[in-house]
Amino acid sequence: MPAKVGGRVLSHAGCLGAIIGLLAVSAQARYGGGLGTPEQPYRISTAAQLNALGSEPGDWDKYFELTTDIDLRDLGTARFQRIGTTHGGPFVGVFDGKGKTISNLRLYSEDESYLGMFGIVDAAEARIVNVTLLDPNVAGDNGRYVAALVGLLCNGTVANCHVRGAGIRGTGFVGGLIARAADATIMDCTAAGTVRGSTRVGGLIGGNLMGGVTRCQAAGAIWGDASSWSVGGLIGENESAPVAACRACSTVEGDDSVGGLIGKNITAAVSVCGVEAMVQGNTNTGGFLGQNAGGKITDCYAVAGVTGAVSPGGLVGYLGPSCGCKEYIAGLVARSYAAGPVRGADAGGLVGASYRSSVEDSFWDIEAAGCAASAGGQGMATSRMYSRATYVNAGWGLAAKGKDETTNPWCLPVPKNYPRLAWERTAVDFNGDGRVDLRDFARVAKRWRQADTGSWSGNRYVAPDGLVDFDDLAHLADLWLAHRW
Repeated sequence: MPAKVGGRVLSHAGCLGAIIGLLAVSAQARYGGGLGTPEQPYRISTAAQLNALGSEPGDWDKYFELTTDIDLRDLGTARFQRIGTTHGGPFVGVFDGKGKTISNLRLYSEDESYLGMFGIVDAAEARIVNVTLLDPNVAGDNGRYVAALVGLLCNGTVANCHVRGAGIRGTGFVGGLIARAADATIMDCTAAGTVRGSTRVGGLIGGNLMGGVTRCQAAGAIWGDASSWSVGGLIGENESAPVAACRACSTVEGDDSVGGLIGKNITAAVSVCGVEAMVQGNTNTGGFLGQNAGGKITDCYAVAGVTGAVSPGGLVGYLGPSCGCKEYIAGLVARSYAAGPVRGADAGGLVGASYRSSVEDSFWDIEAAGCAASAGGQGMATSRMYSRATYVNAGWGLAAKGKDETTNPWCLPVPKNYPRLAWERTAVDFNGDGRVDLRDFARVAKRWRQADTGSWSGNRYVAPDGLVDFDDLAHLADLWLAHRW
């Protein structure tokens, strides 16, 4: 029979409408307004509202946006509720941080896995964008898939997301931003902090499979334990996933397959990426890549100090094929260089050891490395490493003076400096006039010792450590007077 609501008799259709309306009011009460639709996302403005999202699996397919910065210390003693879990299901919706900051995320478990603000994200349409996590601490003593933002990311997209001052600890698949990504898109993201683990440990991503990583950076200390493997400044292990226009500036330590950018790279193309790092390992240790198995490395560099027990390399520790079988994909290094001290038995200035693979048009600085041997590439005196002619003669495509070089991946700053990637010049050309000069220095000076929100640099995060300081100044100096010839 018809129901009464507020003294008014309703038909069955009207009753259904009333129930839907009550549900909408209830959801709005949990959050700060909105309907959870693309046009009217649920609005989140407090720590309690963000925690409410983690308690409502039924809302994990909806749209959300932050309206202000949030400090999770406001939760007091309440435990933060992860968004997307094994028992509640994955997050499959859209979360837009709108450039806001979430501070002081705290998660700890002795044995749970999938630790992060988002535990599990799994949908092609899922998106997490435009959010910064400040001072997150996430630890899983015996857990896997541990990171600040996402434990496991499948199919979805993470874009323009950043982590500052992270303290991350886990066992397998441990990352500053994302623990493991599979078939996902990750772009314009940065992470800075300390990351510790045993296997597949990375400054940005612990393990990455078949997705793409573009225009991302990482900085900090990446530590693997005594028996660790696949430890990298940006990505611990990368398989069949292109990586482009990325950078790492880190201290990286581990046991096997330890690299300044990627610990182990399997059949993946890595292009126009750079590293400034200190790297230490036992086997398969390299300034850029620890172990490259059938991957194509083109237009990349490492300015790194490398120490390894067995055959460390200034750029790549071990350059090999995809497998040792009859049919395999050969590894390749092309148009790349290394500069920095390399220490260890059978050290290689560019490549420590190579098998069924090739090196083309690539160099290392003999004086900086302190060794004249390499399993590939050509050693050069420092003066020749600074010379434009060295690279033009090798077919790197650097334009002659007076010619446009906007389509070339490399540029040369002032004399007595190594080549740098053209996108790096763009990153410190804040006013977009094609030069790195006093106008750009003035931008850094104006923001000196202030929090690095990215807004002053067009979200480029010159050095992704959360503060405009000497790291940013050093990067600007490295590219000083670089311009379009």
